[in-house]
Amino acid sequence: MRYEDDETPRAAGAARAKEALDKLERVYLAAIRAIALVAATLLVIFAIWLVASGLYKASRDASSVKEEPAVVSPEEVTAIDLREAAKTVAQPTSDPLAAQKRFYADFAKRYYALFKSKFEPYRKPDDQPLDQKVFDQRYLNTSERLEAIKEGHANFTQDSADLESLLTTMTAAAANQKTVDRLRVYRAAKKVPVTRKETGTHAERYCYYYSEYFQRCAVYDTRTVPYTRNIQELKLPAGIVSHTDLFGAYQEAYFSKLAEKREANAAAAQRQRDEVVADNADGQIRLWSALQVVGAFLVLMFLFLLIALERHQRKIAASVAPTE
Repeated sequence: MRYEDDETPRAAGAARAKEALDKLERVYLAAIRAIALVAATLLVIFAIWLVASGLYKASRDASSVKEEPAVVSPEEVTAIDLREAAKTVAQPTSDPLAAQKRFYADFAKRYYALFKSKFEPYRKPDDQPLDQKVFDQRYLNTSERLEAIKEGHANFTQDSADLESLLTTMTAAAANQKTVDRLRVYRAAKKVPVTRKETGTHAERYCYYYSEYFQRCAVYDTRTVPYTRNIQELKLPAGIVSHTDLFGAYQEAYFSKLAEKREANAAAAQRQRDEVVADNADGQIRLWSALQVVGAFLVLMFLFLLIALERHQRKIAASVAPTE
């Protein structure tokens, strides 16, 4: 009788421990189930994002990136520093290309007309006037352009488009108030005397051998000796340039800005192409990652299925367990 009394508390304690373990197991299984559902949902969303972004990046075409056309505004042309403006003096060449001669001849006339109407009126009386031939040689050099096209060193389509854009920009720049003010200042300016030092060398004849017997120089020779001399000339005050130099400085600024912008646009387009190529590679990687995520999702669903089956089995076992 005492033995049965001792076993009763033990059995009750074992039952309570088993019940506590069952509760803890149910809590763990429920937590795993919830985590699995959340993780599965996140994997599905991540896989969809990988597929969408991967397809977009892999479908991009690097050849679709086009270089932006370079455009120089009149304000950029007139914004030059006249103290540092370079003078462009073109040298004429021969052998014009007959096939393109008509365009260059017509353009030279229109460009010269702009110079005559907007810049020539501010010429000083002692300035040499420029006829169209000299104007062409100094600013356009159409003969050299034709020769470059003939030799394949220049593209006529690009060059003609650049010149038309140049004429449009220079026309607007000529009407700019800053240009008019500069031309008026030049016309009213007086040249001032400026002294500068010139150094160089010159040949000098000297007695190489003096004869004591004849009491005169027997042999003469030449040698190079340095010299320094002051030269005085009339110049315009600093910051003032002639109408012809201003026209040339504007043209030089246009082509300089055009080259800079073309280089920048080409670099930007190349960067975009590189980004597209990188996106293509990244898109393929993302598609592969999406496939791996889908695989992980399936594995997680299989684990979730096992958990569900195990819980179902426990419910069945509990329902068919014999009652004492």
